[in-house]
Amino acid sequence: MFIARRLWPVAAVCALVGLSSCSQTAELSSTQLGPESLSADPDHTSTTTVSTTTVSLDAASTTARQPDQPTIMRIRLDRRVSDEATEGFEPTVQAVLASDRGWTRAGFEFVFTDSDETDFDYTVVLAEGPEVDSLCLPYDTFGEFSCQIGPVVALNADRWRVAVDNWPTTLDDYRTMLINHEIGHLLGQHHPESRCPGEGQPAPVMAQQSSGVEACTANPWPLPWEIICVQEGVEPLAPPYETDIELTCGPDGPVRQTSPVVP
Repeated sequence: MFIARRLWPVAAVCALVGLSSCSQTAELSSTQLGPESLSADPDHTSTTTVSTTTVSLDAASTTARQPDQPTIMRIRLDRRVSDEATEGFEPTVQAVLASDRGWTRAGFEFVFTDSDETDFDYTVVLAEGPEVDSLCLPYDTFGEFSCQIGPVVALNADRWRVAVDNWPTTLDDYRTMLINHEIGHLLGQHHPESRCPGEGQPAPVMAQQSSGVEACTANPWPLPWEIICVQEGVEPLAPPYETDIELTCGPDGPVRQTSPVVP
């Protein structure tokens, strides 16, 4: 398997998720458009000084996918909360990512390491809002939202506990959607142009269903066209902070359109 090495600019990731090699503090002048997962104010522009981490990974942003062989994603699960409502975090994530309804259909195999092991490439963290805010910089998560940035997926513990007020189905479905949505970002996928493809149809899992599903039905699993988009392998794994994205795939196949990272 071909292994590429990439330097990841991820704020404070060394101290926060246990990966290696920190760099100098850098000043970022950027439009704070928020995480890929959820909303932010598109008019909020700031110059922010953040602690930037350079992480050299042995597995990589772009991994050659071998025919008839799964692409291995080595993941550490890191639950940083200890209340009863979050006790099932680890087995829930493992079950969702192992399901034949999920991203395994795109040729991925998810392998999980113990929290004290060092043989992992990606980290999925469950933490309180302020810690998620730190992990997600320079995305703004406002103490409420979740994100993916570089090799890190950071899930907001309050959302895990109670979902959102407008979620129309079960808490289990919401957690499944949250996992699949953010792991979809880790696999290089972006929000589709339309949150709802048609009345009564299931919403894409990469749509921001936490903000509503419009006339669609809530859906926690990737749709067939989303699986195909991941199989195409056009986008790198574990994308870093982005202010603009180029949509390269959608329900009608390949597309070419640059659009801002918005809710």
